[in-house]
Amino acid sequence: MRLPSRIFLVAVFVSIAGALNAQAPPPKGPPPAAVGGKTTITSPQVHEVSRAPETPVALPTENAPQALGFEADIYCFGYLGPLRETFPVQIQGAESIAEQVNFVTDDLLYVNGGADKGLKIGDEFWLVSPEQEVFHPVTGKSIGRFYQYRGRAVVHSVEGRAGIVRVTNACTDIPIGTYLKPFEPVPIPLARKSPPLVAGDLPSGKPNGRVIFTQDGLVALGSGHVVIIDLGMASGLAPGDFVTVYRYVWGEQFGIQPVGSYWVNLPPPAGVQIPRTYLGEAAVLMVGDRWAVVRLTDSFRLIQVGDEVELK
Repeated sequence: MRLPSRIFLVAVFVSIAGALNAQAPPPKGPPPAAVGGKTTITSPQVHEVSRAPETPVALPTENAPQALGFEADIYCFGYLGPLRETFPVQIQGAESIAEQVNFVTDDLLYVNGGADKGLKIGDEFWLVSPEQEVFHPVTGKSIGRFYQYRGRAVVHSVEGRAGIVRVTNACTDIPIGTYLKPFEPVPIPLARKSPPLVAGDLPSGKPNGRVIFTQDGLVALGSGHVVIIDLGMASGLAPGDFVTVYRYVWGEQFGIQPVGSYWVNLPPPAGVQIPRTYLGEAAVLMVGDRWAVVRLTDSFRLIQVGDEVELK
């Protein structure tokens, strides 16, 4: 059955109108309402772009100053002092003396001085014990006494002629009889390290001395050990300097010294010249007038008391 031509044309026009209406943009909504007689303007939406954080470029640290030691190298070592150094107060008792003979961090200790010795709550002190007399390894002369830092303490309470201190840091056991010495902070020096001298390198021509003391009588030393040398401020040394460790080796003999019995290197006979044997290098941590505490940073061979040092 055929549809009348009029109906067919109407159907075609309806289809075209529907297609055009689907493609037309949606009608705009009414303008925003006026508030207080003013027209509100809506800002267009801003799309933010997120970026991954950039990784900072690591700068080379080979030539940057480095710490030459650790706090324990100074605060738990000691110093060279006179044979009979005097101290303001001494530990003569403790809260837990019935249960302990040596004391550690957080213990309360009784001292024989208070307001009469100028103690004030919060004052900080080294805990010091006099140790062995130190003799020069070459001349044999007495050059002082080694005083060991056993820790630190702060004043807890004060009476007229007595006081209580609390141990804030114990490096080792703290016995009755330990002395208190006013605390002065000692910074760890920073310095740029250069390569140590090796066979064939010439001497610097600067002041030279010797390794004169090692704690606990150690006779074989290497990197990381802390020792005392007989150069100090009088020779121009300062914290952060380096000294070269060396010896002139001609032979060995077994020697008995004040710090123990061990093999001693013999210098060459008079008139005989031989090259230096470089043993390593040390960094200066703390200086006195004629002594310095140094930390061995490099060691090619075993280092001993009596080996020579030269300011680099």
